[in-house]
Amino acid sequence: MLALARALENGAFAGPLATALGRVWEHTLGRTVVRRLTWPSHVRVVTVGGATLGGSGKTPLAMACAAALATDGTSVALVGHAYRATPRHARVVRGDDPLDEVGDEALLAARALGPAGVRVVVAPERQDAVELASRFAEVIVIDGVVQTAPVRASLSILAVDAAEPWGHAVALPPGGDLRAPVSRLVEACDLVVAVGDAGQAPIPAGTLHAPAEIPGAWVRGELVGWDELAGLRLGLLSALARPDRVVRSLERRGGRVTAVVRAPDHGPFGADSLERASGEAVDLWVATPKCALHLFAARAARSRSAASREVGVLRHACALPVALARSLSVAGRGSLSRTP
Repeated sequence: MLALARALENGAFAGPLATALGRVWEHTLGRTVVRRLTWPSHVRVVTVGGATLGGSGKTPLAMACAAALATDGTSVALVGHAYRATPRHARVVRGDDPLDEVGDEALLAARALGPAGVRVVVAPERQDAVELASRFAEVIVIDGVVQTAPVRASLSILAVDAAEPWGHAVALPPGGDLRAPVSRLVEACDLVVAVGDAGQAPIPAGTLHAPAEIPGAWVRGELVGWDELAGLRLGLLSALARPDRVVRSLERRGGRVTAVVRAPDHGPFGADSLERASGEAVDLWVATPKCALHLFAARAARSRSAASREVGVLRHACALPVALARSLSVAGRGSLSRTP
């Protein structure tokens, strides 16, 4: 399918053939919206999928959902996807696990959710992770899945970017970055939640809003607020698919981003990126917590690197809307479980 996408993007096909191939692409992506997963009948499942191929805010939303369920007194596990990592077997993630074995988002979630009693599970196959999580959790939050079959999730949540809900264009790859046709995504879920700062257009009717909470950045163990950050030239170190979302969030809070150094989505940071960061004229480099994992791992591998300047780690979360919190509470009690 990747070869097909590139051929379409490069204009190798035209006319009726291009239309037919586009339909094949749409059909193939549409089939990924519902994943076949099974679990014991006493377990409830909450799924949190993203509308786009990265950058929809699904993992912060999944983490917030797991934390809310735990606060409600529910035994919760979060099943991560270990993207670009190689877990050898189903395992509970520890806060000191190697990044390349469990993945950045699972490691970040384990560190953030551990104090709340939420265990994070990854595996080579998602089904294996669900089976392990089912041994000790009443509710499983699955990060990266919109809907399940043959039994539907107790609650299915679709995360969309609040500023660009359907990506850079309402189109599938290669023209856009939608995970699947909008109709397929919306039909599969119970709730659509816009994550992050809203754009110029209002949040669509019927869509819940989980606003971003970024009170500042941790620098040398202290939280530096926007009253101080706003006066600095900020540089962003990013290992995200869409760093422009972070830039917009910083600028809305008064930040002045004068440089962006990118690594591939989910890392790693290479030596060239670190060297470039050393030469940029910024007062403070900042990174999201996920990007900071890759940055510090790269620095540890290159202890004598010139890129040793101070980095502020942004404090970032999303606030759950009241309606979503209520739906989670009902799902946690098992009242929403149903079959197709």
